[in-house]
Amino acid sequence: MVVFSIYYFLKRKFKLENELIQAKKYELDKSLTEAKSLTAIQFEEKEKFEIEKKKTQEKNKKIWEMSETVYKEKKKVEEQVEVLQQEKEKLEAEKKKVDEKVKKLWSQSMAIHKEKERINEIKEDIEIKHREVMDSVNYAKRIQEAILPSISEISDSFPNSFVLFKPKHIVSGDFYWFSKKDEKTIIASVDCTGHGVPGAFMSVIGNTLLNQIVNEKGITDPAEILGQLNKEVNHSLHQTQTGSESRDGMDIAICCFEETILIPNYNKNNGLKFDYAGANRSLYHIKNNEFEETKADKFPIGGLEQNDLKKFTTHSFELKKNETIYISTDGFADQFGQNNKKLKTKKFKDMLLSIQNKSMEEQKKHLDSFIENWRGEQEQTDDILIIGIRA
Repeated sequence: MVVFSIYYFLKRKFKLENELIQAKKYELDKSLTEAKSLTAIQFEEKEKFEIEKKKTQEKNKKIWEMSETVYKEKKKVEEQVEVLQQEKEKLEAEKKKVDEKVKKLWSQSMAIHKEKERINEIKEDIEIKHREVMDSVNYAKRIQEAILPSISEISDSFPNSFVLFKPKHIVSGDFYWFSKKDEKTIIASVDCTGHGVPGAFMSVIGNTLLNQIVNEKGITDPAEILGQLNKEVNHSLHQTQTGSESRDGMDIAICCFEETILIPNYNKNNGLKFDYAGANRSLYHIKNNEFEETKADKFPIGGLEQNDLKKFTTHSFELKKNETIYISTDGFADQFGQNNKKLKTKKFKDMLLSIQNKSMEEQKKHLDSFIENWRGEQEQTDDILIIGIRA
């Protein structure tokens, strides 16, 4: 009984323990199942994590590459910024220099402006004085024109003649002189020292002295006229005094015609008898298409040369029908042309010979036109005076 009871007790105990074991097994199985479920989930999560990790690594790689590129670009930008900063500093330094220059230029501009105002004042003053001088010179021109003989008066005595007179300036140092005295007609071409106003003063002196010598003193021989003119110029300009520095004077060609045969009977082939004398200015005589030159005495009127050495010579001629004579100053031959060379005396002589088929008025126009074309844009070199007379 006891054994049976122990048996049942043990059996029951064993059963309880077995149930407990089964319950624990169930719990363990359940836990294992849950663990397996969790493991599967964790595996999936792990796979997802690996996938995400891989993506993240790829992203990180790209980000790194991008970061490296950005770093390089940043470095370039920083280098460019540094260059720009240096350029900026240079520009600021240049700007500072420019500002200083502008400041100086402004100061100079103000000084120039003030100087310009001063110059304008001086200019206005000069213009006023220039107008005054020009008014005086123009008035002097009227005086000089008044003392010159009239062309019509010369034409009355010499119907076949011309006077080409071209001053370099408003007034001239060249002048032509004409007078009738004791049945004689005297004509001269005169070249005074200088041109413009100084030459004009000398021309007034020369004109006045010639009037005194011929019209008042009655001297008509050309050489005597020149000798007396030389003495009077020396005296007027005090050239005979010790220490005088006045070298002013004049070159002159002068002709004296017999008035009784001044307008000849061309049918009888009468000629014009005349005398000539010259101080540095020759006489040109064209007859039968041949050129003849009578040389002047090689010294001027006036100046510092010794008077006792000046002996002028009178030359006598007869100007026959269709023959032509010329007296002139040196202005025509000395004119510079567009080639910057002088015309020269030889070309002037050749030209006179080449125009003998023209009337005297046509000759004047030809000579005037030629010299204007010759000089072109060149300034007129000197006063020009040519007198031509044909029998």
